[in-house]
Amino acid sequence: MFCVCRFLLTPPGSDVTAAASLFTRALAIVDVQITGMHPDKDCIWEVAVLHVDGGSVTARHSWLINPVGGLPARVSRTSGVLPAELLDQPRFTEIAAELARCLEGRVVVGHNLRVAHAFLRRGFALAGQRVRYRQLCTLQLARAAWPDLPCHSLDALCAGQAINRFFQHRALPDAEAVWQLLLKLVAQVPEDVLSRQVGRQLRKAAVPRFMTAERLQALPARPGVYYFYGENQALLYIGKSRNLRQRVQSHFQNDHHSRRSLQMAQQVRDIRVQPTAGELGALLLESAEVKRLLPLYNRQLRRQRDLLTWALIAGADGLQPELQAVGQGAAEISSVGLFRSQRQAHAWLRSEAGRSQLCLRVLGLERGKGACFATQLGACRGACCGRESREVHDARLLAGCEQLRIASWPWSGPVALVERDLEQRVCQWHVLDQWRHVATVDDPGLIEAARQQPAQAFSLDAYHILRSHLRRFPHTEVVVL
Repeated sequence: MFCVCRFLLTPPGSDVTAAASLFTRALAIVDVQITGMHPDKDCIWEVAVLHVDGGSVTARHSWLINPVGGLPARVSRTSGVLPAELLDQPRFTEIAAELARCLEGRVVVGHNLRVAHAFLRRGFALAGQRVRYRQLCTLQLARAAWPDLPCHSLDALCAGQAINRFFQHRALPDAEAVWQLLLKLVAQVPEDVLSRQVGRQLRKAAVPRFMTAERLQALPARPGVYYFYGENQALLYIGKSRNLRQRVQSHFQNDHHSRRSLQMAQQVRDIRVQPTAGELGALLLESAEVKRLLPLYNRQLRRQRDLLTWALIAGADGLQPELQAVGQGAAEISSVGLFRSQRQAHAWLRSEAGRSQLCLRVLGLERGKGACFATQLGACRGACCGRESREVHDARLLAGCEQLRIASWPWSGPVALVERDLEQRVCQWHVLDQWRHVATVDDPGLIEAARQQPAQAFSLDAYHILRSHLRRFPHTEVVVL
């Protein structure tokens, strides 16, 4: 999961203090307990997260984790946890998604956070999660605030600041101690020092040159599509998100992954949004709008080419693959695959021929008569020269094609998929037919008029969007039209 953190955009000259600014952010106070100091071979055995909103703890989360390799004896002695207590606990990969949700949209605060982050990053990577968050380390704050102290460990600072700890070396009590330490730092550290250190650690989000912080903050925190415009209202980019405000703001963070993204962010002069009832509506609208408006910086979805498919035509001798445009052949002809170019289609068929020992000559990819050269090499089983029957050859062809076969339309005709946003009290009907997105309407009374529109070209992007949505949400509300 990719996490985008919320932040406060404070206008220049504001009298908001660093402490007040910090506590307007959503914080996640984190502590991890580890089996050793090497992220590549050691692992987390306990993790705790405190949610802090508006300067107060609003939730506490903690997990015991069964570490790979077991709990070392020295860790068991210092923590008081027996290795047997962890045997029935989940692995980190099993709680990674839930933990990622706990950190999403929050500034992560910890003591010596560099170590905790290294283990979290490693664990999330092994779980297939992409998690990003802003970081605030109380160890760095303490070193800047109290440079003359001989030791800045959590134990030493808690002792020096009279922070009571009923347990040590356990995740939840240590997270509570980090929170109390942060409160002490905010109360005691001079304003200029605190502001400088917090600003240095948190990579600040920039407001576009031609925009205001208030304009960004006014964006809705709901699903939809956003449009970036440059000089003279030139359309730069179209994107979609489940949270428009967070996604738009993320474009202007000072951590661009490419020169292209930085260049685009610097050109933005206006932002418009189109909220939707949910993620499906945002995906379908983005795909259609990019193809219709051709924004400058959209690449992947920009071109809508005629898609090709292999039609399996039954001839006197057997099946003969024929490359056709999608929708060109008769409905009763079986077809497999969706390809953006002839080159891609031929490359797949040649690859499948090699994998399944099919004959390139029989498939129409080579010319000639009699046994092909591949027969001599053992790459063809001889359908071209009678060593193998066409029925057996075609059976392997059909088996190989199954992996790319276009899914049958599940309904007898057009339907409307209903998507609701209960919080916003918004509902949309996505009118679909044969995997084609016909239209999206906000009023069911407009469905019939939408159906009268000219038939849309088949879109590979819409096909994958709809297939993915129906797999993830098999109980989607559907109205058969």
